[in-house]
Amino acid sequence: MTPEMRARSLRTFVTVLVVFFALVGVVVATLAVQGRGVRDYAARVAGAALAAKPSPNVGFTRPCGEVVPGPLPAQAQSCEVSVDGGAVRVTVQVQGGRAYVIERGP
Repeated sequence: MTPEMRARSLRTFVTVLVVFFALVGVVVATLAVQGRGVRDYAARVAGAALAAKPSPNVGFTRPCGEVVPGPLPAQAQSCEVSVDGGAVRVTVQVQGGRAYVIERGP
């Protein structure tokens, strides 16, 4: 193997390695941005549920669409608002089996 072939092989290996780590970084950044949108939506739903001043003596569970009209974020598969003792809990299920939970007290 000549020095030129070794140099080309090393350059190819380093290029593949750099591209791999760049792609991993893009995936991580994408998931972080998507998660933030879902968390912001859940916080907005929790705020709307608390603004209705739920009674501490009542407990119920509703879909988020009944509290804040409109579609779910694109990444969300389901969303549920639970009120128990005046405290609000919003659970948003997203793709990949993950869930974001926001809890707010009275």
